[in-house]
Amino acid sequence: MKKILIILALLATLQLLVGDVNGNWQDCFSTFVQYQTIRQSSGMIYGVGGRYFIVSADGINYQNILVADCDSLYLDSAWMISSSIGYCGGQIYRPSDSSLSRPVLYKTINGGQSWTRTGQLEQQSVRYIVSNVQFINQQEGYIALNPYFGFDGLKIYRTTNGGQSWSLVYGPSYGNCLASDFSPGLMIVGRYYPHGALVSTNGIDWQFHQDGLSNYPSSALVSGSRIVVISYPNLCYSDDVGQNWSTVDFTAFGNGFGPSGGLTSCAISAAANNLYMIAGVWDGNTSHKCIIRSLDNGTSWQWVVQPTDMPDQSGQTYGICYWGEYVYIAHNLHIYRMHVGPVANDDPTPPAVTNNITCYPNPFRGSTNITIKQIDNSPTTVAVYNLRGQLISTVVNNQELSPGEHSFSWDGKNDNGQSVAAGIYFFKMISGKYSATRKMLLLR
Repeated sequence: MKKILIILALLATLQLLVGDVNGNWQDCFSTFVQYQTIRQSSGMIYGVGGRYFIVSADGINYQNILVADCDSLYLDSAWMISSSIGYCGGQIYRPSDSSLSRPVLYKTINGGQSWTRTGQLEQQSVRYIVSNVQFINQQEGYIALNPYFGFDGLKIYRTTNGGQSWSLVYGPSYGNCLASDFSPGLMIVGRYYPHGALVSTNGIDWQFHQDGLSNYPSSALVSGSRIVVISYPNLCYSDDVGQNWSTVDFTAFGNGFGPSGGLTSCAISAAANNLYMIAGVWDGNTSHKCIIRSLDNGTSWQWVVQPTDMPDQSGQTYGICYWGEYVYIAHNLHIYRMHVGPVANDDPTPPAVTNNITCYPNPFRGSTNITIKQIDNSPTTVAVYNLRGQLISTVVNNQELSPGEHSFSWDGKNDNGQSVAAGIYFFKMISGKYSATRKMLLLR
């Protein structure tokens, strides 16, 4: 009887679509750090600003941790590889001349409670900043090293041993990096002077693309096989590794509306095909911040929070993060969150082939078989996500499959080989311009 009740409860949860977005903001944390990024990985949400690292395991209770007692330290990025190990980076500048800065990288092995300066990447010209550090798994990670002046040369570093050593994979090349995102099989680094996008599928070979972008990417996001960038005054996306770009039509939002972004590069956040973005409405003098979302991977957008419904009218919105069933914003010395619901159960816009992914049995114990119907030779990814939109397992990783039917098995384990808890999960298939999401129920 108990098992039947549990199953009924889980099946009831399956009926949830995206929740009410007209709810109130919850003030979760008050900070004295103004310039605050905000991200999530490894089951926690966190950010950096000034000399401080802010972290929460539940989105409500936060710790504000001093990384180093150094007035000239300025942190710009952080990434937690696991619940215990992570890196944060930025610059240490000369107080008498902030243009003379040295890149700095810190590491934690206890979940951010304490940090050790690694000394890596510091043998540079004294005009560099670690503008982004990000890992795609526990061993492979990337750093975008940004020059204070464009002529110093943008650099990209890569590690394949968990950060023990870093090798230069791009640069130095004239220009600055203002936004970047590194995902398995697809990576982008936005470039300023000349404006455009550096794109790679393996982290080693990088191609520069300009055509179709109206300006430099001030925020960048990889979502499946799509790249989404804020290229003021437009929001653009590419489905062919940056070769061609489409521009989102925002005319329905009215005059003055645009993807103005936040005050950091953390202006877009995604889980599965659900995207949330900081935008703005220009009244001729000021851009009033607001939030919009897309349920079809950035093709079309709708209101979530209009300017009058933001926590205050300061406009000081530094970053956004979609985590669990909440949207979080770093906003004017606070971290707020608002309930928006879980990842949509199925793609709201049906793909061209609506029956291209199934799983059986469902519900299942132990393992289930995933069957996809491939219609062309496009690289294909099939991955499993939980209700929070967190990646659990990559079943097929950017693999070119021949047209026809293909079957794969998922054994109820994550990418680390650990069995996951019973509950609702989603299969997401992306192949060329087609995508589909299907839900399933894992029993124990």
